[in-house]
Order: sequence, then structure tokens, then C-alpha cells
Amino acid sequence: MLDVDKVNKAFSGLATVNDVSFQIRASDIVGLIGPNGAGKSTLLNALMGVLPMRGSLPFDGEDVARLTLEGRVMRGIALMPEKRELFGSMSLEDNLVLGGWRPRRQRVAGWRDHMDTLCTLFPRPKERRTQLAGTLSGGEHQMLAFGRALMGQPKLLMLEGVGHFPPAFPMS
Repeated sequence: MLDVDKVNKAFSGLATVNDVSFQIRASDIVGLIGPNGAGKSTLLNALMGVLPMRGSLPFDGEDVARLTLEGRVMRGIALMPEKRELFGSMSLEDNLVLGGWRPRRQRVAGWRDHMDTLCTLFPRPKERRTQLAGTLSGGEHQMLAFGRALMGQPKLLMLEGVGHFPPAFPMS
């Protein structure tokens, strides 16, 4: 599914990610572990297209290394960042709808129905659909960020800085 091949990322000439290579097959669960400053977040952000990188990145048979962030999202790659990066002045529901950008753009029938499935996984979601994301607790922020990532129906979901996550969710 994903073949990370000699990926490199440097800041001001200092290599933070140096010739990283690994493969991920469909249905694999892979963890990156290491001390603070080891380059885990940098690597995930480079794989997602948030940061420029060198190397090749074949994903589902196509090298996505030169694609933009949006191009990678459209191919089915998603990242739930550690800082969650929610839109605090928008409702829970609006944040989830934004997460559905990929299936909506690809005209996937019933893409919005995915939200109903998500609402069965998280506590009290239906009554909070109109609540502003900025007023949620920390744990609720994490659940919303996870739900937003799942709304895109990704083929590959990368979770940054997550110690635990909700129960199994059907990805297709």
C-alpha cells in the first residue's frame, strides 16, 4: 500500500529525517516510537505533504511524493495531527463535514451517512452536533479530530501523538 523509500527532510541543512525506508501493507498497524525530537512528527508531516521531502513515496501504485497535500488527501491518505487543528468557531458537525471533503469531491454516494456511524462511536454526539468545537473538552477534541479524519474515508490513516483511540471503526 505505502512504500516509504529513502525519505529525507532537513531544516536549515540539519537532517531530521535521513534515508527512512519501510513498507506498509493494507491492514497493517504500524507504530513509530522514539524520543522527543527524533523526527516522528516531521516524518508524518512529510508523508502527508505538509512539509516538503526528498525520496519516493509509492502509494497504491503511484508515487505521491510530488503531490500536494490536497493531492495526497484525494488519493486516500489522512493525518490526524497531535494538535488536532480543529476549527473552534465552527460546529462539531461542520468540522466533520469538512473532513468529508474527499468523498464529497469524488461524488461518493451517501458520504454524509458516514457521520451517523461516527456518532454511534462517540459519547453524546447527536446532542452536540451544533456545539462549537472550541467549547469541547480535550478528550472530545481528540474524538472530533479522529472522526474528522475518518469522514474522509481514507485508505491510510496516520495518527500523530495518540496514546489510545476509539473502538474499531469500519473503514469502508
